[in-house]
Amino acid sequence: MAGQIAVFRGAEERHNAAAERRKRAMKRHLLTVLMSFTAAVVSGAVFVVALFHQFALVEVAASIFTGLQVFFLSSAIGDLLDEKKESNRARNSAVALMTVSLVAFYSFTWYFH
Repeated sequence: MAGQIAVFRGAEERHNAAAERRKRAMKRHLLTVLMSFTAAVVSGAVFVVALFHQFALVEVAASIFTGLQVFFLSSAIGDLLDEKKESNRARNSAVALMTVSLVAFYSFTWYFH
């Protein structure tokens, strides 16, 4: 009888550890979705501001980057729904790099205009 209880406790501990890993993975995916959404909004805002300031090259770059950011956002949502174990670090890096470079490009253009 004691052996059965020990096996049950071991199985319960493994189940709890697996549930904890899933919870951490979901938090990571939610942060990825939030970051991608924020990046898409920032890219769209840069596009609108560049449109008002009539910076044509920034408008083109911002529209392309906004499209890519929306694609990355849909990919992050797909990973969340598929319950992938890890978020895609390369995609997260690309999202951050594209957003920072677009804001820097707009700032550079605005400063030298």
